[in-house]
Amino acid sequence: MKTKKFIYALLFVSGMVLGQNHISLSKFPHDKIMVIAHRADWREAPENSVMAVKKAIEKGVNMVEIDLALTKDSVLVLMHDNTIDRTTTGKGKPSDYTLEEIKKFYLKDGLGVPTQMRIPTLDEILDTTQGKIFINLDKAFDYFDLVYPVLKKRNLFDEVLFKGTATYEEFNRKYRAIKNEIHYMPIVRLANHEGWAKINDYMNHYKVYGFELTLGSDESHMINFKEIQKSGARVWVNSLWPQQSAGHHDDLVLENPDAYEWFVKNNINSIQTDRPKELIDFLKRKKLYSPVK
Repeated sequence: MKTKKFIYALLFVSGMVLGQNHISLSKFPHDKIMVIAHRADWREAPENSVMAVKKAIEKGVNMVEIDLALTKDSVLVLMHDNTIDRTTTGKGKPSDYTLEEIKKFYLKDGLGVPTQMRIPTLDEILDTTQGKIFINLDKAFDYFDLVYPVLKKRNLFDEVLFKGTATYEEFNRKYRAIKNEIHYMPIVRLANHEGWAKINDYMNHYKVYGFELTLGSDESHMINFKEIQKSGARVWVNSLWPQQSAGHHDDLVLENPDAYEWFVKNNINSIQTDRPKELIDFLKRKKLYSPVK
């Protein structure tokens, strides 16, 4: 009996060491609001940096949104803009440099001051996030086929959420071979008159993880989000700026701690935020917060 217990314990520890102790997007409770940190926790560290991800993990954020780009030698790195000018000490496009060359530049903080941090690769980010926090991939639609083998090798499909603006036809044409192995979320720009037609096209053909909905500067483009939730898909809205959230943006919470109540009342259960601490504090008071599991 003691020998069996020892073997079970050894297998359990070995599984953790090999990265088998995964968290699961599939199991995240539908009745809790998922907190997504925009470009990771960029107010505390350079955007899209390893440290910004670590700060998000420290706060208890559920997911970090990161942006992907490709170097000259086809290595996936994190970068939001088409150029590295704003966020690093370098100039030009990520594709102008090999990984070795781009690693010579330093990331800048939110004020544009150089730090000692470097542009991370996707692999470096996954080393930090695995088993701790979910990832949402932005600016990555053209790179899904490159991301796929990386996640397959690490067995991380249930920790990463892909997204894109493509119609279902475009998405299916490009990624038919992998679409049923990944979690995917279409972006629906309600203020650009994308709405139920695009949503239903996906719902009629494919099990999406959720829909990211951009609302515009007022509520005139709103639809019934409860109907989306009934289908089993999550409803994601960005609270970053007034023009994306019908005016219900993050900075309102600085004077009104209950400003996020609007999202609850409108059946939104995934919020991408620039103020993760304030959002988590609110959700804990309302018993709508869940850690990743």
